[in-house]
Amino acid sequence: MIILLNIFLLTALLFSDSTLNEVENLYFNNKYNDARILIETIDEKNESYYYLAYQIYYKLDDLNNANKNLQKALEINEDKYFEEGDKLGQLINDLKNVSKTLSSGFVNEAIEESEKLVKRYSNNSICYYRLGYAYKENKDYDNAILNFNKAKELNPFNQLYQDEITNISNIELLKGKEMYDMKDYQQALNHFDKALEYDPENSAAMFRTGNIYYVIKDYVKAAEVYERGLKISDRNYKVCNLIGKCYVALSEYDVALEFFKKAVEIKPDYVGAIFEMAKVYKNQNQIEESISSLNEIILIDNKYSKAYELLMDIEVSRNNLDTAINYGNSALTISPDAYTILQRLSSVYNQKEMYEKGRDFAKSSLKSKRNYIPALFELGIAEIGLCNKVAAKDAFTKCKRDRQYRKVANDYLKQENFDYYTKHCN
Repeated sequence: MIILLNIFLLTALLFSDSTLNEVENLYFNNKYNDARILIETIDEKNESYYYLAYQIYYKLDDLNNANKNLQKALEINEDKYFEEGDKLGQLINDLKNVSKTLSSGFVNEAIEESEKLVKRYSNNSICYYRLGYAYKENKDYDNAILNFNKAKELNPFNQLYQDEITNISNIELLKGKEMYDMKDYQQALNHFDKALEYDPENSAAMFRTGNIYYVIKDYVKAAEVYERGLKISDRNYKVCNLIGKCYVALSEYDVALEFFKKAVEIKPDYVGAIFEMAKVYKNQNQIEESISSLNEIILIDNKYSKAYELLMDIEVSRNNLDTAINYGNSALTISPDAYTILQRLSSVYNQKEMYEKGRDFAKSSLKSKRNYIPALFELGIAEIGLCNKVAAKDAFTKCKRDRQYRKVANDYLKQENFDYYTKHCN
């Protein structure tokens, strides 16, 4: 029994020594977080363990755990570690004094004390962090970022410093969002630019910046910013879709399709990107591909009314009016008040010279959306067909409020043209 126990103890010691050597290798290869994780698995602790643990925690700026382990090493060999223990104790005490000054509300004094610390411990990242934090409390974000970046440079292994940089960057991001919601795009852009100045990796700020350029129709710049953000967050399918829409606006359809396909690759049921693909296929006269994409949408979400609208438009362009009506009726079973579908049905029935139905659907569309110009125009066409001249003129006159319809409405209202269109009424 004693022999077995001795063998067990010897095995445990050998395992402990082997693990400690592995931890030491990690430490000397600057893999401090891996070293910390591994050293915490060791049960058998000795002087070498405590001193190595102290060094690891010190590198990670975890001064509490660094001090605990150094104190254990001091208990075993005080002479050997006395000087380091004294220096660490002084650093901890200095940092506590700064924290006390700051928590008491004396921000400027805390900044002065922290600046002295930085001079005294010029290679210590946590001192720069304390100075940055004091500046942050003083809302001097430029100097806060400067010192957080210095802390990060000295110690890239502590995530805290990057988190502080991100937090300040996000303060500017939120200010930008407020300005964006108020449609003050220039001020919003200023804040987003500041957010990116603080943290060039802030993908949310990049995407927001892209949104502004998209809204003001600077599609080249919008695509450029979106794509920069996509390199950081490459699984953002909505941004892939937005980039595709930028390239559509720039008439670069092949590139647009690549991004729409990437969006669908990331999220196969993303009907927004599939619909954009269908529109591109239609514009490039790839009608079967467009129909296939639209039918795919309906399988995923049969309430996606835009798919029925485009299918109606395709069938109307091919003069398949009855098929277009079938798509319209399918859409209305899902959403009876869909004013765009109702307007399209009015247009199809007017083309079939079934003017009473054309008028009924136009009026139903206007009931769902008051003064909807495309429906008013179809109402005018239907009223001409039904020889209701006053009602037709009223509908076309209302259409003149819309720049897109103004010219065609004026053409219908010209007396010689109006007489021609109503000659069947005489």
